[in-house]
Amino acid sequence: MAYLEFCSNCGNKNDRGWIEGNIRFHCNYCNIIHYENPKPTATLICPIKNSILLVKRAFDPGKGLWGLPGGFIELNESPQDAAKRELFEETGLKGEFKRFIHFTYHFGTIFGDILLLGLEMKIKNEPLRPGDDASDAQFFELNNLPYIAFESHIKIINKYKELTT
Repeated sequence: MAYLEFCSNCGNKNDRGWIEGNIRFHCNYCNIIHYENPKPTATLICPIKNSILLVKRAFDPGKGLWGLPGGFIELNESPQDAAKRELFEETGLKGEFKRFIHFTYHFGTIFGDILLLGLEMKIKNEPLRPGDDASDAQFFELNNLPYIAFESHIKIINKYKELTT
């Protein structure tokens, strides 16, 4: 069965076409539009002095490259709670939400449309230990970062730099 081939409301075959200002799957029988939304992530800026925390990705996309810690927000989870969970899963660190930094989005070939919510976290403990989908985790000087895997992460880092200078 193809993705969204049938209406989840009445079971009839969906059409894909222009409706309400966009191309969408919709059912002409019961007039339901099947909206497709981006997957939200909590993407973290964790500063200590003039450094920020980066994780080396253990899996694709970007396997072996550095990026900001974070991950998908689960159902019934706030961005702040997702940030705390992802920080602990990827680094063993506990943190406290400080502020929203920025948002951006991108299309990825594995997960589709992704909405990245950049959140600043205050680190509450050490030691640092990579875990979950991170093969390494380190603090890097903000002005001497390694190659960053994703343009969307660079946008969040640059916005953080703007807010702190």
